[in-house]
Formats: sequence, C-alpha cells, structure tokens
Amino acid sequence: MSNLIIQVSKYLIIILMALYTFQCFTVFSQKDEDDRNFVFLRQNTLMFFMHFVAFTVLYLEMGDVMVLFFYGSQVIYLVATLVLFRNLYPLASKLLINNMCMLITIGFIMITRISYDKSVKQFKIVALSTVIALIIPIIIRKLRFITKMYWFYTMAGIGLLALVAIMARTTYGAKISFDIGPVSIQPSEFVKIIYVFAIAGLLSNAREFKRVVIATALAAVHVLILVVSKDLGSALIFFVTYLVVLFVATKNPFLVLAGILSGSLAAVGAYFLFGHVRVRVEAWRDPFEDYYVNGYQISQSLFSIAAGTWFGTGLYQGSPTAISIVEQDFMFSAIAEELGSIFGICLILVCMSCFIMFVNIAMQLTNRFYRLVAVGLGATYATQVFLTIGGGIKLIPLTGVTLPLVSYGGSSALSTLIMFAVVQGLYMLQRDEEKKQSAPAGGQDSYEDYDPNYGYPQSGPVYGDQDPYGNYGGYDGYDPQGGYAGQNGYDDSFAGYGDPGGYPPYGGYGEQNPYDGYGGPDDYDVYGRGGNYAGPGWESGGYEEDYGSQGGERTDGYGKQKRSRRKKR
Repeated sequence: MSNLIIQVSKYLIIILMALYTFQCFTVFSQKDEDDRNFVFLRQNTLMFFMHFVAFTVLYLEMGDVMVLFFYGSQVIYLVATLVLFRNLYPLASKLLINNMCMLITIGFIMITRISYDKSVKQFKIVALSTVIALIIPIIIRKLRFITKMYWFYTMAGIGLLALVAIMARTTYGAKISFDIGPVSIQPSEFVKIIYVFAIAGLLSNAREFKRVVIATALAAVHVLILVVSKDLGSALIFFVTYLVVLFVATKNPFLVLAGILSGSLAAVGAYFLFGHVRVRVEAWRDPFEDYYVNGYQISQSLFSIAAGTWFGTGLYQGSPTAISIVEQDFMFSAIAEELGSIFGICLILVCMSCFIMFVNIAMQLTNRFYRLVAVGLGATYATQVFLTIGGGIKLIPLTGVTLPLVSYGGSSALSTLIMFAVVQGLYMLQRDEEKKQSAPAGGQDSYEDYDPNYGYPQSGPVYGDQDPYGNYGGYDGYDPQGGYAGQNGYDDSFAGYGDPGGYPPYGGYGEQNPYDGYGGPDDYDVYGRGGNYAGPGWESGGYEEDYGSQGGERTDGYGKQKRSRRKKR
C-alpha cells in the first residue's frame, strides 16, 4: 500500500504544481476582484494539498513521528504568513505572497528529504525572517527619507564587502561568510539590497553624464571587492543588476552595450588571473574529463536530471545526496530528479512570475527612486535564479549561489524575504496614491477636506455637504469664509468648482456668472483676494477684459471699481 501511495504521489504532486503555475498567469485575465481572489484561494488550496501529499510520503519513508509534528508546525507557519500579510497589508500583491509561500513550501519539502536536521534549522530561520519581513513594508511606507540616503547605502555596502574580503573565512575557495557562534552569516546577501538602494539613488537623478560616471565607478568598486574575495557569483549578480538599473534610468542602450563589453573583458581577465575561475570554466567545458575531482559536482547534477526524466523517480526514490552540498548549490537538480523535469519547469515559471510581478510593480511606480529600486531587486532575484539553475544544467559555469527561498541557507532566505517585503511596500505606496487620487473629496475621513472654520464636511453627494452658503463643497476648493467651492462651476448659487489655492466660490471654474465672468486659475474671490487675473467682466451681455493685481480691487466691464458682493438668498 505504501509503495502505491508513493508511486501515485509523484504524479499528483506534478499535477498540483502545474495547476498552481497555470493560475500564476491566468489570474491576470481576471478583471473582477472577486474572481482574482478566488484564483488566489485556489492557489492556496493546491499548495497545502501538495504539501500534505509530500509530507505523507516523507513520513512513510522516514517512519519518524516527528516528521508529522514538523509538518504541523509548517502548516501553522504558512497559514500565519498568509493571514498576517493579507490582513496587515490588504493592498499587498496576493500573487507575490502566494508565490513566496509556494517557494518556501518546496524548500521545506526538499530540504526535509535531504536532511531533517538542516530542515528544522532552516524552518526556524525562515520563521524568524518572516517576522522581520512583516515589518519592512511599514518602514518603506512611513520613512520616506530613505530615498535620500544613497550615499550612506554606498559607503555601508563598500565597507561591509571590504570587511568580508579582509576577515571572512574561506569556503570552497571564496571568502563569503563569518561565523558567529553556531550561526554563519553571509554579508553579501544583505549588501545586495543595500547596493540596489545605492545605485537607485545615484541614478534616480542621472541628468548628466558625470552622474552616470560616478555611479558606475562606485558600482565597480562593489564588484571588484567581490572579485578579490573570489565571490564570483555575487559579483556577477551585482554587475547584471547595475546594467539593468542603468538602462531603465538612462534609456541609453549604448551605455549598456559598453557595460557588457567591459564585463566580458573583465571575465577574460579573471580567467587568467584566478585559478579558482579557471577550474570552474574547465569543469564546465568538459566535466567528465576530470570527473573525480573538479567535474564531479556538475557530472552528478547532470546524472540526477537525466535520471528524473519528465515525471521524476518519486520523492525519496532518487539519490540527490550523491551531489555534494546539494541542498545549497544544486537544489534544482535534486528537484528535477525526484519530482521530475515537468515540476522543475513549473518551478522556473513560478520564479518567472515573481520577476514579472516585480517589473509590473516597478512600472506602476511614479517615484523614480522607488521604480529603480523595484527594478533592481527584480533583476537581482532573476539573475540569482538564472545562475543557480543555469549552473546546475551546465548552461553556464558554476557560480555557487543558492536558489532563493528553496535552497538551504539562512542568509539567503532572510535577504530574499526582505526583498519581497520591500517590493510589497513599494507596491502598497503606489496603491495608496491611487486610492487617494480616486477617492471622493468629501467625507469625515479625508483630512484634505478639513475646514478650519467649520470642521470636516458632513457626508454628502460626491464632493461633501453644503457650506454655510448652500454650496456643495468641491475638491480642495477651500475658501475660509464660504467653505469649499461648489460642485459644478455654475449652479444656482454661482458656486465654483474649486482647485488648490482657493479658487473663487462665486467665480466658477470655466463657467460664467454675473459677478466675475469666466473664472479661472488665480482669479479673485468675492472678497478681492488672491490672483493676478480677474478674468473678463460680465455686464449686460458684453465682455471687457480687465487685469487686476495681487490682492487688489477688480473693475467691472465699464472700468468702474467693483467691490466684493454676495448674492442674497
């Protein structure tokens, strides 16, 4: 019976993953909000069902009751993450939240299969990282001064990378991490985020070529320090991210082509300067030539993918642990072996869906700095996914970076969750602006509608209630004596449709009335205040233009001085 469940489960897991992935893209065709929410609910159902099936298999294979308790803890975590994000931030992107949880779920399944102890450790780190990530959108929305701190980000990033190059321990030929007690921290994972904020600030006002040169030089310092540390995977991520942000900021393809050319020359130089680079390139060119030494990892990765074929060997039926450090650098190969290439393709599409959402959010942002940050984080995420999967399938040389939210690694998990949270915060900023612009001007909850003499207008039709003179209040058309300006620019009270600056309640906006004629921007109000242009006068059907001065009197159509007048009711 157990064997039957295990064999059926691999097809069921693939079907569930395929259905989830399909809805990552079909959700964009849903125009109604309720329909979209129903799609997101289906995704959650599919995710939890897949999680249940996978851990059922793991329990049957491992035979340890602690796996069931561990599964229950993961379910509680996933439910809490979905509920907290959606309730604390109702304007957040639900698709990004779902994809984030799905990638974490896949990571939990595969790391548990490879090493139960490491999976428990990863679970604790991810849970703590999620708590931190829940705070990030609040910081993004409240602390607007972060857009002006790009010099601090630049110096902090360079300083941290320099510290790593000098003091970090060497792992597989590269200086990448510090050990603080039992915890290993990889600073470059967090500098990626600081770096994006730095180049976004430097290029957000790139109106002069000099500014671009300065930004390029500072970005090059980051990359060179990583090259010296032999952390070539991170160096490549930083380089590609800068090129993407540079293109979005300048719209100049020649600068990007120049960057690609210089990067290619630097790669050739690194090949001759660093033996570490030569080893990886030679292993990539022919991994079977030096199979038992330098080519062993990539050879085993290819064997794993080939053994899995389209449908996989089944969870716990393959041998992914034959690949050294598989839980970090070769997680995609382990997934392709046991869950199949179809599942692997769906995983790539889910990652692509995340990147598309990053770019989509970036294109909606009106603030240039925020837009570049979203683009930069999206480029960072996509490049890391490409390097990890590309290295595992022998498309490019190995770079030693992890698959975000799926591979084992506390620093990678925390930095990726922060990236997702930052983009969510930027998305909510834009939604806040859109909601503010589309909301009616009236109502007690709108602080823009405050009248210092009469308080907040009561609820009324569209633009709020009547002012003391019976005029319906218009958006931002505040007049201290007459309340908010009128509804349509020419009602029976001669109430004007106001605009910022207190357009005349009796002058109208683009409408004609017996006192002012055609009211316009900066017109005088009925008390003779404000404005430089009084507008054409109206008298017995004739027009005669007359110009006034700031705060001065107006004249009527016959050149006579005209005092403030109020229509009697």
